[in-house]
Amino acid sequence: MKLYLLQPEVAGELGENTTILDDTYQNGVEKISHLHYEFYGWLGDELLESTPCFIVTEELAHAILTSPLKGYLLDEVEITLSDEFKELYPNETLPNFKRLIPLGKVFVEENNYLDWLQEDFCLSQNLYLVVSTTAFEVLKKHQLNYCDVFELNKD
Repeated sequence: MKLYLLQPEVAGELGENTTILDDTYQNGVEKISHLHYEFYGWLGDELLESTPCFIVTEELAHAILTSPLKGYLLDEVEITLSDEFKELYPNETLPNFKRLIPLGKVFVEENNYLDWLQEDFCLSQNLYLVVSTTAFEVLKKHQLNYCDVFELNKD
């Protein structure tokens, strides 16, 4: 089975209200109990990142929830707009977003993967989002024009 490594659009960064729990790691990543995503721009993609976090539009979140996909959590996210965003896009209205938390793990080396436990949403050892073919089919029905996609094969 093929997996897909995704490098989504980065439209902002972790905001000052993000809460990182001290000395708590999940999948080798600091555990973030509250995500604050501050937008600096937005090209319209429905899957965005600010390493090691991912957010999706509510529309995409609904598509994920109503699918048979597994290996993820959807959570609330605080969204704010930077002064730069407000200046560059004064009439832009953002959709609502949800935080996408991949629960699976996978090891990726070059264009190959191993140690995949069949979850549809995974975080690689280098903090990349890796998804199953089934998850990719759901995602690509939504706007992902600025998301780099790399096909992975089983090693």
